[in-house]
Amino acid sequence: MDFNKISLITRNFFYNSKILKIDLIDSGLINKTYIIEHLNNGEKCRFILQRLSNIFDSYENVNMNHRLITNHIKRKLKNNNLKYDNKRWEVPCLIKCNSNNHFLLPFDSDYWRAMQYIDDTLSFDILQDKLMAYQIGLGLAKFHGACSGFDLQKLENSIKDFHNTKYYIDQFNMSIKDYSFKKLDDNLNERVQSLIFGLSNHIKYVEFLLGYLNLNLIDNSLIHGDPKLSNFLFDIQYKYVVSLIDLDTVSSGYLLTDLADCIRSVCNIAGEDPNTLGNVYFDINSCKYFLNGYFSIPYQNGEYGFELLPEFIYLIIVELTIRFLNDFLQSNIYFKAKYQTHNLYRAEVQYRLLSSFVSQIPILANSLHEFGISSDPTFISDIQKIV
Repeated sequence: MDFNKISLITRNFFYNSKILKIDLIDSGLINKTYIIEHLNNGEKCRFILQRLSNIFDSYENVNMNHRLITNHIKRKLKNNNLKYDNKRWEVPCLIKCNSNNHFLLPFDSDYWRAMQYIDDTLSFDILQDKLMAYQIGLGLAKFHGACSGFDLQKLENSIKDFHNTKYYIDQFNMSIKDYSFKKLDDNLNERVQSLIFGLSNHIKYVEFLLGYLNLNLIDNSLIHGDPKLSNFLFDIQYKYVVSLIDLDTVSSGYLLTDLADCIRSVCNIAGEDPNTLGNVYFDINSCKYFLNGYFSIPYQNGEYGFELLPEFIYLIIVELTIRFLNDFLQSNIYFKAKYQTHNLYRAEVQYRLLSSFVSQIPILANSLHEFGISSDPTFISDIQKIV
């Protein structure tokens, strides 16, 4: 980290700033994010500084979507439309750059932005207890409620083919067709081939499943796109969710995609980077607490297809396994990696989570039944034949 560089960038957003402390947030897989503590006009405060990743189709679209959704939520807060339980809810608003009057700063071949720091909060990479799972479910429901009524026509794509499972499968098939496996040592080759073999039947079923889901009409909504555990901010004292941050992937999509990805993250209580694969499993009890939290808020009218939640959880875990493995095969060009085989290990973690989830789908179906939601018994029987 270049202190002088960060100081120079900061002065483009704040005229009279003196940096006191810089902390790197290490949990993000895409952007490089810092918490900056500084004296701004003599007053000690914090803000978030980010170097945006080059994966985005348009930095301007990313920021425009961000501002549109935060403005939408702020209007609802101002009109007192989000007071489900009289607890605070905050949004991570962008800070305008003084030097160019925009929300984006080109600097040294990179693009930077600043946003408000939400005080008296903390985040977690690993679920601490079942009550936290409940609060995350409640927090995601609040976010979806806050986003309701948003004009989806205003959004622009920030990442092409994001959550397009068929696209990821096609990219993966191209990678393994063209990849020179001879350059891997025996151990790595065995690990990669084991994943490819294990995924093969899942991929065939996913392609069938995608065709089936296309025939089931589900209403589009504004979704977060990446509601993993670490993107939820908790009140530092009372441990309820205050905000869902990292809005770069907001898009038009299915609420089920958000639910599925959030459940995938929350219920892997070993975390995304566990010390050993042996600790990885899908914790169905945490899933039950999450669902209790999510459905504790009466839902607005709409056809959301909640009965398809088991299918979407399955899809999102397969999708992420493929994406991590493909990124390893493509020399880690998408997800940040701390070492060469990091994304391979991440793929192995997700694959182990997938196997654990499949074995517990009948229990999930029973939990959904308690909310009056009936799952497809054909999917349950089909998917268990694969493993």
